[in-house]
Amino acid sequence: MNSNYVQTKQFQEKARQRRRRGLVRRLTAFAIIALVMSGVFLSIFTSQAATLNEKLDEKQKAQAELKEMQKKEKMLKEEIQQLNNMEYIGEIARRDYFMSKPGETIFKLPSN
Repeated sequence: MNSNYVQTKQFQEKARQRRRRGLVRRLTAFAIIALVMSGVFLSIFTSQAATLNEKLDEKQKAQAELKEMQKKEKMLKEEIQQLNNMEYIGEIARRDYFMSKPGETIFKLPSN
């Protein structure tokens, strides 16, 4: 009877150890999978953050370029309006091409 009891206890102990080893293996596998998944998610997050920063920089540069182009467009529109003014055209002709009005004398002064 004692040996039957001892055998039963030994069998129960072996079964408990097998279950415990199985539990340790499952927990280890789960931990490894969790670490791999967290590594993948971390790498995806960092790459997306880097891409987002690049896109924000591009957006800022594009906005600065847009403002510059709008200023240039405004200046060009003003210049077009001035070029449609005959007095302005006459002023440019006198200044750049030394043209004169009838009866007008042009003196060129030396620049220092």
